[in-house]
Amino acid sequence: MDPLASLRHLVQTHPLIDNHAHNLLSRAAATNYAKYPFEQITSEAQGPALRNAPSTLPLQRAAAQLATLYNCPSSDWDRVKAARDRWVDRDYEGLIRRCLEGTHSLLLDDLLTDQDIEPFDWHDRFAAAPTKRIVRIEVVAAQVLSSILPGGYDQSTGSPAVLQPYLNQFRQSFHERIAEAIADPAVVGFKSVICYRTGLAVQAADDTDDGVLLQSFARTVSRGTGSVYRVEDKPLNDWLVRQALNQLQSAKETDPSGPNKPLQLHTGLGDNDINLILSNPAYLQALFAQYPKVDFVLLHSAYPYTREAGYLACVYPNVYLDLGEVFPMVSRDAQESIIRESLEIVPTTRLLWSTDGHFYPETFWLANKQFRDALEKVLVDYSLHGDHTVDQAKLAAADILFNNSNRLYGLNGKANYNGGLAPAIGPLSGPSSTDALEIFMQNNPDIKYIWLQFIDLTATTRVRMFPVREFAKIANKQRRIGVCLAVFLMLQDDSVCPEGSTTGQFYMEPDLSSLCRNVGLDSKSATVMTWWRSEEGTELEGCPRTTLHNMTSALRINHGIEVTCGFEIEVILLKCITNPDTNEEDFVPCVNNHSWSQMTRETRRLVPLLEEITEALESIGIDLEQFHAESAPGQFEFILPPGSPVAAVDTLIKARQVVTCIAEQHGLRATLHPRPHPHAAGSASHAHVSINPATREESFLAGVLQHYPALTAFALSTDASYDRVQSGLWAGSEWVAWGTQNRETPIRKISQGHWEIKSLDGLANMYLAMAAFLAAGCLGLQENQPLTVHDCLYDAATLSDADRSALGITTPLATSLSQSLDSLAADTALQDVLGPSLVQNYITVKKAESKKLNTMQPEARRKWLVERY
Repeated sequence: MDPLASLRHLVQTHPLIDNHAHNLLSRAAATNYAKYPFEQITSEAQGPALRNAPSTLPLQRAAAQLATLYNCPSSDWDRVKAARDRWVDRDYEGLIRRCLEGTHSLLLDDLLTDQDIEPFDWHDRFAAAPTKRIVRIEVVAAQVLSSILPGGYDQSTGSPAVLQPYLNQFRQSFHERIAEAIADPAVVGFKSVICYRTGLAVQAADDTDDGVLLQSFARTVSRGTGSVYRVEDKPLNDWLVRQALNQLQSAKETDPSGPNKPLQLHTGLGDNDINLILSNPAYLQALFAQYPKVDFVLLHSAYPYTREAGYLACVYPNVYLDLGEVFPMVSRDAQESIIRESLEIVPTTRLLWSTDGHFYPETFWLANKQFRDALEKVLVDYSLHGDHTVDQAKLAAADILFNNSNRLYGLNGKANYNGGLAPAIGPLSGPSSTDALEIFMQNNPDIKYIWLQFIDLTATTRVRMFPVREFAKIANKQRRIGVCLAVFLMLQDDSVCPEGSTTGQFYMEPDLSSLCRNVGLDSKSATVMTWWRSEEGTELEGCPRTTLHNMTSALRINHGIEVTCGFEIEVILLKCITNPDTNEEDFVPCVNNHSWSQMTRETRRLVPLLEEITEALESIGIDLEQFHAESAPGQFEFILPPGSPVAAVDTLIKARQVVTCIAEQHGLRATLHPRPHPHAAGSASHAHVSINPATREESFLAGVLQHYPALTAFALSTDASYDRVQSGLWAGSEWVAWGTQNRETPIRKISQGHWEIKSLDGLANMYLAMAAFLAAGCLGLQENQPLTVHDCLYDAATLSDADRSALGITTPLATSLSQSLDSLAADTALQDVLGPSLVQNYITVKKAESKKLNTMQPEARRKWLVERY
């Protein structure tokens, strides 16, 4: 395993704590560019100066990256904004969720503004841990002033002495507000923007002449307009900082074990109202020495004073350097330079990460993406030169992204890194097994057993169980687990096709990125998916996960295309009864009064079960996008989050297991049978596939349509699957076609480069089904194939032959597994891409399985499938 690959993976996927950010705009204000110019995502410029932003390198880079986020074919700024508008209009919260992926916790300074934003606790839904507050002391002071002098003060009406009672009241109220915030568990720190107001040359000692403070107070309130005050008079601003520090230091002296609440200070880069000279954190040196029990965080990399800030973080044990805001405000070279400068003398235990994200979710996405890329490049470069070991670099990355903020702010969070369903990025990459397993066990100390799991060609889940101590040997390559090659040609009842052999074996290699605790059953265990390896430890043709991984990689490497997948689980909940006549068990609907997206009296009885499933999935990092009743009696749909193809299928497998286990605890059977009730609608397992960029979507789709008869052998993998291939069942109807938002075509186009595959059900080996779909698209790209099948807006089965021909719709869907297998056997191009040996084994297994099932009576066959799927 390449150690640098494990470093890259950790940098790109480790959860992060965003130690300094601000509230997001409400949906109503999210596209109000007149008030909140979108160009400010990469610029501190305002007004006329902001017009130059599109000609800056940071904005041009951001535009190109946002084009990939929005699936926009062009990085033209106006087209990028238009694509953004469409996403905001369609699914604003979905955009936010995408932009905050990987964020464990947000620490929000929620006093940037009180207009057009969502409250701080609203942001909880987008991170793994609850949002915490950072209190801005200058805003607290302004709020206190508004409460005691709501009408303002006219300085010409008398001497400042008349304001002494108000100053006394202000002192007391300000102290009380700071004390309340120190005691508030939702508050984890404070912030001062004195850098903006009067500069960082804060006077370290209190004025002996109280008249100086009174005069400053008088000037401040006289500049207030009604109840609006801006505190920007140096003696008063300096006093606010000292008073906050006095209270923070006193709190630590009174209770050394109490919560730690640092003071953040804006330094360096800022708007045009900042005095750049006075934004140098070197001015704060005396203050750090005067308050040794208070921790200080120098925000925004102190750019362009990064080295000065780095020196302070090196020599003062109570000073930390935050690396935020410059991402994405400066160029790539500048970002890498800032990280290098910060590492010149600063201990990596004193560096923190933040986005300074505000208003727009894209500010979070761009900052996180660019920071991870820059950090990866710098740490890998130092590792290659031997400046530090890979393990030291990995620890530094984890500290900067998570551990340092977690410790400094007393968050007590656990980084769920490889503890849930982290993205799988390939058989030969990812963090070292030792690290991944150790992190997982630290987060899940109650786990005693690990299940090694794989899905065979019949979509049967096969499991081996190990005590943790034995699994550790497997993960660390001190032990290998061999599986007989007969599995390649094995049926669900463990019988082996005549072509199979009991000689030889392959080895299961755990993919630690899929390690996830089991929930929904009484077991102190976790599950991990596996790659199949040869005797020599190389990739083995026939491994479904490897096949899908390789297809995903081929699209990325050969065509520059990234693929995202997401799945819908449809299950029918059945209850098991004993037939009094035959004394045999049978499965019947658990409800009768039931219909699509409706809550009937019987359906409502199942709500606790549905919510239990949802909460169990959430506990292992699978956040459902929605769930609802489907059409058949007892049928429900659960919509899973998207991810990279292998990771998305891993998520699907795990989620199905959770649904099944929890249903069993309630005495029900959750089946994936394509149509257990002939009188009702069937169950699918629809897949959403997106390619990015979508500039060649027509060739991709053309390849899929050309090879659709063959790939159906993987998607509709049993004879029972074809009971759904009928017009009027909302299952894709009967012809190879595609249509924009047409649910009666096998492929529904949702948006540019985004399709839903409808002729697909839960009995498929989903790794192979998705690999076949991507392989067909890849063939279309290789051949630059034109799209000759046109957008169909109707159920093609209801059209005349002439109308179908005019749309280029000429191929009917197979009506049996036998037809699909024949098409697959004849499609040598698809076989070559997927692997001829794999395809031949699959055809052999499926023919044998079909023969076995067709010897059964229909009811016995139905029960057999319900028991197994």
